[in-house]
Amino acid sequence: MTTSIRRIWSTSSAVAILVTTSVLPAFAESTKRDDGDQPGEPMGTLSAILWFVVLPLTITGIIALLTLGPSWTSAARKSTKGGFLDDPTLADRQVDAKSASREIGY
Repeated sequence: MTTSIRRIWSTSSAVAILVTTSVLPAFAESTKRDDGDQPGEPMGTLSAILWFVVLPLTITGIIALLTLGPSWTSAARKSTKGGFLDDPTLADRQVDAKSASREIGY
């Protein structure tokens, strides 16, 4: 009987200590502010839309233009046939299958 009572006592005291330590910050003095915790001016709706919608879309658009822009030039269009890039090593000469296999070593 004493072992079970000791076990119950130790378990309940451990739970009480854990609950107390996790709840105590909620009862801290709420009138005292921490450093850097002073609230500023509230953000308006248009400002929030500007910062969280328009600005990320603008940055994404600029990155897309910088990425896709070079493919829109005439030199890039001339180097593609049917949407695939040409092999630049074969641009000035025709290679038949026999000489290609000889170059590879088959």
